[in-house]
This record gives sequence, C-alpha cells and structure tokens, in this order.
Amino acid sequence: MARTPVLERSGSLKILGAAFVALMLFFLWLTWAFFNQKFVSSVPVTLVSQSTGVNLPQNADVKLRGVIVGEVRSVEPDGNGVKLTLAMNPKLIKDVPAGVTAELVPKTLFGEKYVSLIPPATPGGESLKAGDVIQKADVPIEVETLLDNLYPLLDAVDPANLSYTLSAVSTALEGRGEKLGTTLVTLNSYLQKTNPDVPQLIDDVNKLGTVSDNYAKAIPDLGRLLQNTVVTGNTIVAKKSQLAAFFDEGTALSNTLTDFTKANGQNFKELAIDGRPVLDTIAEYSPTFPCFLTAMTDLIPRLDSAFRGGELHINVLLIPQPTHYNANEYASVTKAALDAASSGAPAKNGHDINATNAAAPTCLDLNQINNGNDGASNPYSSPAHPFSVPPDVYKLVGVKAAHGKFGTAADFNRSAAASGSLQDLVQPSISGIDSASQRAAINTFLGGTLGMQPSSVPDIGSLLISPILRGSDVVIK
Repeated sequence: MARTPVLERSGSLKILGAAFVALMLFFLWLTWAFFNQKFVSSVPVTLVSQSTGVNLPQNADVKLRGVIVGEVRSVEPDGNGVKLTLAMNPKLIKDVPAGVTAELVPKTLFGEKYVSLIPPATPGGESLKAGDVIQKADVPIEVETLLDNLYPLLDAVDPANLSYTLSAVSTALEGRGEKLGTTLVTLNSYLQKTNPDVPQLIDDVNKLGTVSDNYAKAIPDLGRLLQNTVVTGNTIVAKKSQLAAFFDEGTALSNTLTDFTKANGQNFKELAIDGRPVLDTIAEYSPTFPCFLTAMTDLIPRLDSAFRGGELHINVLLIPQPTHYNANEYASVTKAALDAASSGAPAKNGHDINATNAAAPTCLDLNQINNGNDGASNPYSSPAHPFSVPPDVYKLVGVKAAHGKFGTAADFNRSAAASGSLQDLVQPSISGIDSASQRAAINTFLGGTLGMQPSSVPDIGSLLISPILRGSDVVIK
C-alpha cells in the first residue's frame, strides 16, 4: 500500500491551518503591542483637566519645549473633569521640572492635539517623578466653537450691505496704504511706550475704584455737611453786624496790646533778667516746698493753740545753760564756704550730713515732725531729745567748741556726729518773739536783778520774762 504524503492528509491540513491562523493572530498582536509600545518602559504621571476638547488621540505626544518626553496612554472621565495617564520617557523625565502645568493644543488649525508641558516661572531643584499629578491643564478655544459662535454673526449680516461696506472701506483706503502703514508704525511705537505703564495704569484704576467707593460711602455725610454749612452761612449773614463789631473790638484790642508791648518791651526783658536770680534761688530750694507746706498743715493748729486768746501759752523746761562763745567764734560765713557746703547731694537723714551738703536745702526736720517724733513722750528739742548739730555744720559758722549745747566734746571732735534729722541745722531762736530793743530792755532788767551785765544775760531770760510782761501764763518745771 502506497504511503500518503503528510500535506495530503486531512488531519495535517487542519493542524497547519490552525497554526497559520495562530501565527497571523500573533503577528497582529505583536503589531498592536509595538504600536502601543507595550515593550517600552515608561514612568506613569497623571494629568487632571476640565476637558480635553476634540481630536486628542490616545497616543498623543507629550512635549516640553518642543521635545517629546512622553505620550498619552489613556483618557478617563473623572467626576466633573477628565484624567489623562501620561507615559513619560524614563530617560527624559529627569529633565522635566516639578510643578509644570499643561496645555492641550492642536498641531495645526484643525489637526490633532498634543499635551504641551509648561515649566514654572521659578523652577526648583526637583524633577517630575512617578505618581505625580499635574493639576492645571488649559484647553484653548476650539475652532469648532469659534465657528459656531461666528456663524450667527455671519448669518445676521446682509451680503449686499457687507459688500457695500467693504467697497466703501476699499475706496477710502485706496492710495493711502503708505500713510496707513506709517500710522500703524507710529501707533505701534506708542503702544510699545505705553505697554510698560499698563500694569501701573491698571493699579491706578483699581485704586480709583476704591477711592470712588469711599466717596460713595461718604456722600451722605458730605450732604449733611453742606446742609449744615448753609445753616451756618445763614447764621453768619444774620449776625454780620455783631461779627463786624467783634472784629472791630478785636482790632482795637490788638492795637492796644501792640502799643503796650512796644512801650514796655524793654521792661519785660529787664524783668526776665532780674527775675532769673530769684527763680534760680526758688529752684534750688524747691525740694523743701512740698514738705514745708505739708508740715505747716500740722504746725498751724499748734501755733493757733499756742497763741489762743491773743496770748502766748507755753511750757518752759529749764535745762543746764550752755557756755558762752569765745571772742574768736564769730557767726560769719563766706559765700565760698556756703557754696562748698551746698555742692553735695542733699542729706536723706542726719547721718548723711557732711561738709559738702551742710548748707544744702532739705526738709529732714519737718519730715521728723510729720513722722510724729515730737509727741509728749518725746518732745521736740528736749533734754532727752536735744538738738544734735553735726560738727560740719557748726564748724561752718565758725564755732570752735560744743559749748554744752552742740553735743559733747567727743561729738565735736569726731568727723561726723550722728544726728536724727536736719533739725540739727536750726537752733532755737526767739527772734520772732521780741524785737531787739525789747530784748535789750528785758536783759537790762534781768541783769540788774541777777547782778550781771545785760550782755551776759542768757537768751532764755527774754523767753521767760517776755510772756509774763505780755500777760501770758508761764509754767516752770
């Protein structure tokens, strides 16, 4: 039996047919895979846009400055917009800065679109990477939309009228091309000079709007102001005679003051010059004014009580009499010595008194009174609480020894005797009780009674006898 060739066997033909079909399908799939770049590696990036317009193919190019850096793999609806999946070239994505925006622009007027990446104005150091999302994508106006919007306008224009209009424009422009060109060139130069100022112009217009709004809000107040101004003007007109009289009186007063100042101008200058030393003295002693006035509020009731009924009421306590001054102890102080004793800061208490501030203004003695240290249990200037003048003070006035009334000899020899207050600067005086002639008469009377010269009678004698002679009561303890 003869052997049948393989190609003539029915089973073999079926197998070969199936293999051929499979091979054809494989080639078709391979062509599709190559076309869709299934064997090319890419970096996926997402682009979000409100719309894609028309004529955007699935494999549209993605360009950056005209260089293809990827392609569009898929377009899917995403809520109110669309989401485009971009397959970026792994070798070129490092040159695409992060933060790029996109535009979907056509290659020609009616051609297909592609994605144009726009780098940011100030790119950073980072590059676009896998998984990034480009949020901003602009789609320019479609030509179809432009034609749709232009069609009603063209349909509304009468061709005859349009032809007539174009003919009139052509006739008007005929022979004037050179002038029109010159005008356009001049207009272009004006625009080039004006364009840099356009942002400032826009800003000025915006500010003008703000100012206008403020004026609009203030219009009611301005209206009321004008109404009130009318009332004020009517009042001024009604009172014009009184105003004229007022101005006349004011003019006369001004003339009088002018004549007065002209006549006494030099006197004012001399008064200011002469008053300067007085004011300097007042300024120097100004720290003593507050405490002096405060102390007077406490002392005046006591003085009123002491001189009640027109008579002096005192209690006199006899104490050991001090020794007399020597012939070389004169109460004489030079201005230079006083200036030197006033150069330091005023003393805050008796311990602060020294040769530099012994004559400086202070209110320590009055503060002592105001603090209540002069009560009955601790009377002011008593044997238990005597005046204790620091040595620097009585050395200033020429005293050479303590004399039993400025502390002890040891106090005098120390550099600074302790003292409670500036009361130490003031000694008891009776100069305000009797005049000099009255005290001399009393001393003559006492000298004859006591068997001593009138000049040797102590000062306490006048203080004791004068109240008796004046009819006052004296209590001796």
